[in-house]
Amino acid sequence: MRRVLVLLLIVLAGCGQAERPYAPQGPASSTPPKSETRPQPTVSGPETITIGGRLRVNIDWPAERDPLLKVITDYYLASRKALVSGSDRYLQDLDFELTAARDTYDWVHGYTEQEKTVKGAARLYNLRVAAVVGKGAQINACVDESKTRVISTRTGKAVVPQPDWVRTPYLQAALAHRGDDGVWRIRGLRYDMKGCTG
Repeated sequence: MRRVLVLLLIVLAGCGQAERPYAPQGPASSTPPKSETRPQPTVSGPETITIGGRLRVNIDWPAERDPLLKVITDYYLASRKALVSGSDRYLQDLDFELTAARDTYDWVHGYTEQEKTVKGAARLYNLRVAAVVGKGAQINACVDESKTRVISTRTGKAVVPQPDWVRTPYLQAALAHRGDDGVWRIRGLRYDMKGCTG
């Protein structure tokens, strides 16, 4: 699987014109454009983030924390904030290319429109930059959501059956592309139910 993902990354890095960055509908952001290629590294170690008093995310940062790892952690946190809150506004600050943005918004809406949310504790671990090839990168993370549950926002009870992604740890990979402005944007997301253990 890893070999397939790296080959896909190389193909994506060499594709012609990059997709335009995704711009959600709504008021224009007053945030100035990002100019650095990669943000400055920060301290390593465990970090716990609580989302809406309902979901706790434990991130096991590696000893050598590559700033590119924030591409995948920011995506994960924003998508779960959207699920917990029922609003996709948390996705608007992410750097996406068009296809990845559509896929992410569709995934979130698939849950929120069915009045579903998540609660419990999740863990991100074994974060790593799998490859950097030219203007392309693949960032991997293991995700353990076995202590989370998808619940109904109407009843507060766990839905039956629970989706596969809450049953066992899985590998999540973000394929990113660096634009001419130096910003890394998510071009695609891949999942594999193999490759990670708890």
